[in-house]
Amino acid sequence: MLYDVVVVGSGISGLFAALNARTEGLSVAIISKSTPLRSNSAVASGGINAVMKATRYDLYRQHISDTMNSASKLGRFSAISDMVCGASDIINELQSMGVVFDSEEDGSIAQRPFGGTTAKRTCYIADRTGASITQTLLMQCRKEGVEIFSNHVMLDITTFQEKLSGITILRRRDSQVIAFACKSLVLAGGGYAGIYRGHSTNSQESSGDVLAAALRAGMRLVNTEFVQFHPTTLLKSGTLISEAARGEGAYIVDETGERFTNELQTRDKLSRDIVWHQLQGHTVYLDFRHLGEELINKKLPSARKHALNGAGIDILTELLPITPSAHYTMGGIYSSGDTSSDIKNIFVCGECAYSGVHGANRLGGNSLLEGAYFGKLAGINAANAAKNGKYHPIDYALVAKQSRYVEQILEGENRFNINTMRTNLGNNLYRNAGVFRDHDSLMNALDYVHYLMKVSSGLCCVNKERSDNVELMSIIEFKNALVVAEAMVMSSLARKESRGVHYRDDYPQQDDKYFNADTIIRRLSATYLKISFEGYLSSDWSHRLRRFFHVL
Repeated sequence: MLYDVVVVGSGISGLFAALNARTEGLSVAIISKSTPLRSNSAVASGGINAVMKATRYDLYRQHISDTMNSASKLGRFSAISDMVCGASDIINELQSMGVVFDSEEDGSIAQRPFGGTTAKRTCYIADRTGASITQTLLMQCRKEGVEIFSNHVMLDITTFQEKLSGITILRRRDSQVIAFACKSLVLAGGGYAGIYRGHSTNSQESSGDVLAAALRAGMRLVNTEFVQFHPTTLLKSGTLISEAARGEGAYIVDETGERFTNELQTRDKLSRDIVWHQLQGHTVYLDFRHLGEELINKKLPSARKHALNGAGIDILTELLPITPSAHYTMGGIYSSGDTSSDIKNIFVCGECAYSGVHGANRLGGNSLLEGAYFGKLAGINAANAAKNGKYHPIDYALVAKQSRYVEQILEGENRFNINTMRTNLGNNLYRNAGVFRDHDSLMNALDYVHYLMKVSSGLCCVNKERSDNVELMSIIEFKNALVVAEAMVMSSLARKESRGVHYRDDYPQQDDKYFNADTIIRRLSATYLKISFEGYLSSDWSHRLRRFFHVL
């Protein structure tokens, strides 16, 4: 397969990237490990942030300031300001494609409040914003002639003399390893919160595959310790109840009916409040009952449906039990402000990328904006690189090696239950590297990850069929999840402080003297990761100066 631009990932960032590359007249392919409508973007419910009209009620500098404050001094000011100032253009572009946002009586776009913000700036489509945007972008890509390869899984990045040549892919319908050659590559394959299996809002496909492949290719990972837990998910299933619920006025209460926290504080603080209250023996609920049926049916229909289907509870009359679950990852593959990476002609965007806009804690409503803004930028830059680039040979010895690897998993004798191991990994990470963590718990997590790495060679398929073999995919995903879990836990151990979503009981204070920097992970060998802290002169100083002189 030969394409000018290959995009890995079919969420909002991947679709935006593919669409913008295609409009330059290039051949573009999207690689999607399942179907585009199963991406995390498609289930992002609450909305997308934008200052639609700079007035005394909201200014660009307020959105920048809210984002920087949430980022706990690890935000990249230039990236944040570029994204914020380009947000209204993204909304207008989506509208021109056919996205219909909820509106006020005067026809202007309706906006709701989200946690950690100083103004109503979250544009929405009831509580199914991500699905509506994803569907529209998908239709646009098909209309423009972007080729979409569903159920194709990226295995590795291939290079020739340290230059990009393409990627290797597992074709799920027949378990064949094939190669896609390209002049430029966009990595938009999502985050890794799904490694917390059983305690995550992410789909089962979310296992950090793209990050694991990037690390194997010699690319840097940044700030992997920062895993955001969404404070309001169904107690037994982890199904997300959007922040839109709290934005529209739902309360968080315990079994006595007491509101014990501020529902609209940032997600890191709210999740800690909820877990701490649970540790004191309380059950925590979302209370919608005072909102009334009309508002719920108009603005929160998905919340009512999820509560009925997932918990058998009618939120019109009953309290909904909730708990925090791993939801979003701020860390990712290093990228510069133009989405370029450590390897020339590879661009990264969306949740798999470290763009610097979230720092140590993401604001709700900023993830869809980040995906759209940087996805568009990645598509434009990938197209320019492809126009000026050329194809490089693919080493088919690597394809043959990976074919043998797949063959061994298919034909070998299985000694373990893959589903049990994935669940056990999720339980261990939630318990030891979750909302609260310390040195001992993190060492327990790391020891368990290393144990699973040793025994994972004994994972083979019980079902030997080659057609759509779910076991095969699960084993490959699990091995990638272990690579990312090791990086995440080691970064958490190295950061001996509490900052944003990373809260250590043994280091409860934020330490700006030693840790006001990004955690950088490099792979030095097959079994050795190097961790360093880089960027001590935080761009927060630039933000402070601009705020002081009122030039935002």
